[in-house]
Amino acid sequence: MSNSLNYRTYVFLGGPEELWPQQIFTEFNRVRARQKAVKVIGVDHGNISLLKHGLIPDIAVGDYDSLNAAERAMLLENVQDVRFAVPEKDFTDSEMGLATALFDLNSKDVVVIGATGGRLDHFLVNLLCVLNERLRPVADRITMVDQQNLIRFFNPGKWSIDRLKEYKYLAFVNLTPVAHFQIADAKYQLADFSSNYPVSFASNEFVKDEVNFSFTKGVVAVIYSRD
Repeated sequence: MSNSLNYRTYVFLGGPEELWPQQIFTEFNRVRARQKAVKVIGVDHGNISLLKHGLIPDIAVGDYDSLNAAERAMLLENVQDVRFAVPEKDFTDSEMGLATALFDLNSKDVVVIGATGGRLDHFLVNLLCVLNERLRPVADRITMVDQQNLIRFFNPGKWSIDRLKEYKYLAFVNLTPVAHFQIADAKYQLADFSSNYPVSFASNEFVKDEVNFSFTKGVVAVIYSRD
């Protein structure tokens, strides 16, 4: 394991390819050209999608229960580092992929592709896995992206986020009970909100180049989105 946060890691899950961000491979190649410390992790069937696009994962993880015999053979033939989990396990393939990126590679930021779309239960598994007790302390290093949305995660503190020109809308969702949640410098501001259950503050917008927010308890997801 690296002793410092050297890596950006892209983690490809098994969500529908048609919902992957446009130009994701162009972005990946641009980042790799600028910063060599970039890794790719394929999770379960996400590995097959990558291989079909000509991109060999640095690490493959999962129980591979969604792969047929030919796909398993393709995986083993092409990927040098294949890590297996048994299907009956206490963690999901998504959690395994994130843990590999965050702790084995010690990635400074993790971009998750293929977390959304398809089965709703799979999306909720992917979204809520950041609450895992091992992942939660480093949730702010995780970003989930698809064609329409970008999701970041925050632990208690004072935070500032920048406007991204690709996205018009901004939402805040406390995934857990939250205390003293405040939003400033946005179109719709929030003063000292606390709740024992999740609440979605949707369809907010930037009015400046940044929005500031803070809270003292909980985990908050910030969602950039566009129509």
